[in-house]
Amino acid sequence: MRRSRFGGNVSRHVRCFVALDLPLAVCRHLANVTQPLHGRFDVKWVPPEHMHATLVFAGDLPGDAVDEMIDIVQALPMPRLELHLESLGHFPPRGIPRVLWAGLGGDVKALMDLQADLEARLEPLGVAREKRGYTPHLTLGRVRSNFGAFALADEMRKVGDSLNRKPFAPEALVLYDSELLPQGPTYTVLVERLLPQD
Repeated sequence: MRRSRFGGNVSRHVRCFVALDLPLAVCRHLANVTQPLHGRFDVKWVPPEHMHATLVFAGDLPGDAVDEMIDIVQALPMPRLELHLESLGHFPPRGIPRVLWAGLGGDVKALMDLQADLEARLEPLGVAREKRGYTPHLTLGRVRSNFGAFALADEMRKVGDSLNRKPFAPEALVLYDSELLPQGPTYTVLVERLLPQD
């Protein structure tokens, strides 16, 4: 049986995505800022070590397509990015909150150009473009109950005032294998490109 380079056979499908890894200190800061909300609302919070800025969620792909993704990620032209935490919000922006996020500011135009370039390179592999447009963000949690959801949205805006907006650079561009397990997702690095830190 033909095998892919990342260790699986070509008939195996991999649930994968490409993301920017941010400094752990930034992710821990977000966890600290939202800590007062933990336990008060029915939210599945993302631990700091699992926070990242997703660029493209590819979904389930066969092993040979993942091999091609590895090549694309390794060859993707990477601008130098200086980012900062901008605000806290939720998806959908109107209506009952489902996903809580931290928005990114700074070199957002370069970041959005990078995301669009990556989407264009992955489209021939069957990876669909994001229909709603790309919003640079980190997912902080997923709301599991409608009860208190609007109060949660108000509280998110309040705690967002205490965000540290100190600039930072992404640490790595990473292609992840995401496996869904009963206790939550596990992430395996398929390829990682460390980015320069000034």
